[in-house]
Amino acid sequence: MERLVIAAVLIVVAIAIASLAQHRRGASATAVPRSELPPAVDLVAVGIPEGPALVVFTEETCRTCQSAIAVVRGPAGAGLPVAEVPFGDGRELHRQHGIDTVPTTVVADVDGRVVDGWVGSVDLSGLAAALAQVVRPADSQD
Repeated sequence: MERLVIAAVLIVVAIAIASLAQHRRGASATAVPRSELPPAVDLVAVGIPEGPALVVFTEETCRTCQSAIAVVRGPAGAGLPVAEVPFGDGRELHRQHGIDTVPTTVVADVDGRVVDGWVGSVDLSGLAAALAQVVRPADSQD
């Protein structure tokens, strides 16, 4: 009987320790991302000589990142230059722009100011509205 009580106490202690460890891992994982957009992007640093442009901060294994790239490089991107900034090669650019969540996609005007952007999937109606702010029809350009 004594062995049964000791075994039960050990099981309860093991469950309590596992539960505490799982709780701590979960709490720290949700506290990290800020998910904020940068106010501006250094277009030259990301490989775009002049704006307006679309910039997507990515990570190699991120499937949503690949979807965001496909959307902005396709017809939805209105033919604007697209810079993909992968975390591995562009770690310093991610840090400089305050990027902590991928994908982060931004529409930047000619001066690199961020007009709009998205963390995660790109909102197509929002993308269209942002592009309308930075792309001028050919007949109205100076």
